[in-house]
Amino acid sequence: MSARLLVVAALLPWALAFSHTSPLLFWSSHSSSTLDALPSKAPDAYFLLNALLSNNDICAHDAIVLVDQPQLHASDLRTLPSTAHIARSLSSSPSARQFPYVPNPAPLDTSALLDAAASRCNSRFVSFAPGKGGVSFSADAKHVVALNLPPLTETEAQERKDAMLKYDTLLSTELSSIASTFPNHLIIYTASSASSLSLHAKRATPANAIPSTSAKPHTKGGILAHYQLLTPGIISSLLVTLFVLVPIIMLGIQALGSIQSSLKNEIPKSFDATEKKNQ
Repeated sequence: MSARLLVVAALLPWALAFSHTSPLLFWSSHSSSTLDALPSKAPDAYFLLNALLSNNDICAHDAIVLVDQPQLHASDLRTLPSTAHIARSLSSSPSARQFPYVPNPAPLDTSALLDAAASRCNSRFVSFAPGKGGVSFSADAKHVVALNLPPLTETEAQERKDAMLKYDTLLSTELSSIASTFPNHLIIYTASSASSLSLHAKRATPANAIPSTSAKPHTKGGILAHYQLLTPGIISSLLVTLFVLVPIIMLGIQALGSIQSSLKNEIPKSFDATEKKNQ
């Protein structure tokens, strides 16, 4: 029982630490000092996005693409093979940054940041869902693009893995088309709220606005569907707890229990109670 309590106590801080986080990925087709200068730690996802999109150097890119996929977890990205488009882009891009667990306590609305970047860089703002078609780009003007992927509503691990592979293929097609038109581009991949998707659609031009499919309510799934638990750091902590701390504590308890007093209350053989009473 004590060993189970120790394991639960070791897991709780990690579960709480990842309960309100989302991944945030950046990669650029050209070397970006602004991207490389982002801090390794940030109070929340909005801070990182604002630090990047509010910088004037961001206008050097012909296209800024923000890929938004609600309910995306860092564990979903780890299931992608090394040959996936996202993994290859992160490893081969001149500038790339990965933030797997960025605090995101409130729903992340990127619409205001994208609008501000489009206005400052005199760019055309386009928002659409990948695979729908009907969107054209012109190399004569800079673009700020919002790609709205469907939310990851799957609860089983294999289902989420299959969904990620499908979305990676879909994303590869869209980003390759954008890269062919805009060789100098910046890609941002993150997870916001479903409400942010509707805001993007409302702000887009009518020709490009495509309503997003509403996500099914999340009605099932265990703790692994809501929290990021099985990370290398957590696994190391579990191994240390189970194979180092627990044995030491059990050994200490056994050692304390085996301590015996050296004093004995045996009556001496020459002792005579009657004689002692007469004295």
